[in-house]
Amino acid sequence: MNNKATSKTTLQHELGFARPLLHPAHEPVLAIVYTATLLQKRGGRLLRGHGLTDAQFNVLMLLHHQGERGRMSQIRLGRLLLVNRSNVTGLVDRMERDGLVRREDDPGDRRVNLVAITERGEEVLAGAMAGYYPLLEEVMAGLDSDERGRLMELLARVRKPLA
Repeated sequence: MNNKATSKTTLQHELGFARPLLHPAHEPVLAIVYTATLLQKRGGRLLRGHGLTDAQFNVLMLLHHQGERGRMSQIRLGRLLLVNRSNVTGLVDRMERDGLVRREDDPGDRRVNLVAITERGEEVLAGAMAGYYPLLEEVMAGLDSDERGRLMELLARVRKPLA
């Protein structure tokens, strides 16, 4: 059996479909969505063990890895999270209440709010990352380095008409 037939059979079996999908573009899109759903569920379980939602984890990761000294403007944070401004405000409000981040004035522009990761936020992030990276390795263990690169290229091509 070739790889194409195997993947169809596997996806159909995993989802419990009695018959194949009719449109040829539906199956790969469904495979992407189903994979993303499984990743989100598995990651969500891991993050809940650290008292985090996936959105909170993403904020902490962005502040830690993309921020300047653990800080960035709330506007930039919203752009990187790909959510609207009101969602970022509520998310940052909750995280500030939980002691994970704090708001600071931008000394260069009084109109700008900076969001900064707190010491508690760094500790919670470190605990979550200790389980997160091994999970990523487990998930990607079936692909070698070249295959991971090819997957990234293919997904970029799928995203291109959506941008």
